[in-house]
Formats: sequence, structure tokens, C-alpha cells
Amino acid sequence: MKVNNKLIYLLSFVLLFSIGCEDDTADDPVAYDPAGEYVFPSDIVDGESSVSYTGQVVRNMLHSDLKTLTDLAMSPGHPYITYDLMNMYFDHQDEANMQESYVSADACEKVYTNIATGKNLSGKTNSDNLKGWNINATAAVQAWMQAIADNYAAGVTSGAATVTSPDGLNYSQMINKVLYGAVAYDQAFGYLSNYDETMPDNEAAYSDGKSYTAAEHKWDEAFGYFGARRDFLNEGDVGACVDLTSEHNFGWASYATKRDNDTENIAYRNSVMFKADIFNAFVDGRAIIHNDGTVGDLEPHVSMIRNRWEQLCAANVIHYIHSVKTDMAALDSSATASSTESADYNKHWSEMRGFIVSLQYNLTNLSEADLDAIVTLVGIAPVYPGDAGYSDYEGSLDQVKTTLSTLF
Repeated sequence: MKVNNKLIYLLSFVLLFSIGCEDDTADDPVAYDPAGEYVFPSDIVDGESSVSYTGQVVRNMLHSDLKTLTDLAMSPGHPYITYDLMNMYFDHQDEANMQESYVSADACEKVYTNIATGKNLSGKTNSDNLKGWNINATAAVQAWMQAIADNYAAGVTSGAATVTSPDGLNYSQMINKVLYGAVAYDQAFGYLSNYDETMPDNEAAYSDGKSYTAAEHKWDEAFGYFGARRDFLNEGDVGACVDLTSEHNFGWASYATKRDNDTENIAYRNSVMFKADIFNAFVDGRAIIHNDGTVGDLEPHVSMIRNRWEQLCAANVIHYIHSVKTDMAALDSSATASSTESADYNKHWSEMRGFIVSLQYNLTNLSEADLDAIVTLVGIAPVYPGDAGYSDYEGSLDQVKTTLSTLF
């Protein structure tokens, strides 16, 4: 029988093409699915995680411990509260060999340097002047710590007066809220800017011995400043101790939960929820990086984080506007900054004002002009019934809420 050489050639070509296609399909990697948690294995070191943000964890710990310490100044029996002690948390140095004191009694590891070395708050604090004050955040925080120490040294060792300025500023709240903006908020958005145009290197180890790439690590660092547990939306049980690097919610993540749980005065939000939107955007974005996606793939997730986080900051301001207005309604006509009945008002006003400062570090949708107008309306200290402008102040706060509501 005569064989058709052309037919044999054609069949051979089809067979080789089919085998080649099968090989290509077999070599295609299966996209990694984190199943709703911030958990990603390393493609560089087998068996290790590629997630790392221990420096951010230490700064979150320092921030939390500093807040507890400045609040302790209001309780009697704490004569050790000095400027130097408070500054040890703000300008932390490894040689002090300090450990966290107030974050979690059940922490697996309490010594800061056993989690990460060379970390402090002062070195990551934005240097821009605070709107309304002609000083930057570092100078303001250190001045407010010194004022607490001076009050203590002068014998004011208990009650709100210990942390309150003559014009009603609650130093403890201002320190805490300003640092949320000047450190975590500012730093996180800085890391996210790495993905605006080109993807950081996503092939080589970030440095010798590391199990992650630059693209993975910079994203992790932004997530670390958000402060969420890695199973934030479905928190499981912890073991005999709490791993502060993965099983504890700090700062902004805690506020996302608080604002989601608000049930009153939230019509302005148009049903926006913070916790799931921000966390899922971080998880989904990290999965794109892990699966070798592009900055174009990342863009909607970066945008979601920026929008929701700015909205969360604005929602905190609005939340405390409501508290301030409630406090004002309860003030006696003779109330002043030093009146005992003004303590809650001073506290809530300072929380509101501190988050207004935080907004300045990342203006995503809020304009500079709008923020300047807000600062003018609110001022730099609470107003009291005997002050000029007090009768109009609630109206000013309503204008601030109206402006911030446009973000939603």
C-alpha cells in the first residue's frame, strides 16, 4: 500500500503541536488563593511565609503603650510618669531593652527588639507642620508630653487636669490621634505609592536570606500600618498566648471595626463599611502580587484602600463631632476649660481635632482648600459658653460634617 507522505507529515505536526500545548498547560502555575486571610507562602524559600511587617508591629505596640502611659497620668499612684519615660516610647532605642507593658497581658513576645530592631515612632513621623499650629508632629508630641510631665511635677497628679492644657486641649488624646496620622496613615500611603506606575521587583529576594520580594514586602508594610489581624474578618481562637505579629488588632483596624459598629448618625455614609472593604483590598492586592499580576491589576485595590481609609479618618472626625455636640448640650453656662464637667468635652474635642490633623497626611478626595476651611471652622482649642463664637460653634461643626460627608 502506498503511503501518503503529506498525510503522515500533517498528522505528525498535529501530534507534536498537541503535546506542546499539553506541556504548556501543565507548566501553568495555579493561582494561589489566600481564602480571605492575609497568609501567603514564599516562592523563594520553601516552607516559609512571604509576609513580613514586624517593624510596623513594633511601632503599633509603641504607639499603643504610649497612649496607655499618657492616660495613666490621670490615675493617682503613678509618680514615675516623666517626660523621659514617655519619650522612651516615642523615640525608642534598642539599648533600653524595653518590653510592651499594656498591649496584651497574654502576648507571646513582649520585648520589642525580639520582634524587630531599630524601630521607633520618631523616625517615621511626618515632618510637615500641623495645620493650625506652626510646628510639626514631632515638636507637638514632645511639647505635649513635656506639658503632662510639668503638670505632674507641679502636683497635678490625678484626674483629667493632669493631661489638659489651660485652654482645654487633652494632651493624651492629641498625642495619640496625631500620631495615627503622622506615622501609620502617612507611612502606609507612602508604601502604596510604590505601585502607582511600575511594580517593584517581584523576582529576587528583598535582601540576602529574605523569603519575600520587594513588591511583596512594601505591600506588607502598608498592611502592617493598618494594624489588622491576618484573619481579621473571621477571627479564630488564639493559642496559649497572643502572637502580636498576626493575632492582634491595632489602631486603624480597631477604628474600622468601631465605625462599622456605629448605629446612630451614620446616614451620611451611604452604607459604606470599612473593615471588610479595606482588609479585602489588602488581601486581594497581595494575592495579585503573589500571582505575578501587574500594577494595572492592583489599581482598583490601591484605590479602594486609599478611598476607604480616608473615609474612615473622616468618619472618626464625624463620630467625635457628634460626641462634642452632646457634651456641649450638657455644659453649664459657667463651664470653662478647667471645670470638672468639661473633661468629656475636652477629651472628645481633642479626639476630633487629632483626626482632623490626620486627614492632612493623605488628601485623596478631600481638597486642601476644604481641609483648610475645616481647620478654620474648628480652631485649635475648644470653645466654652462664655467665649465669643460659642453660640455659633455647633453650626460650624455641622459645616465640617457636611464637607466630610461629600467623601461618601
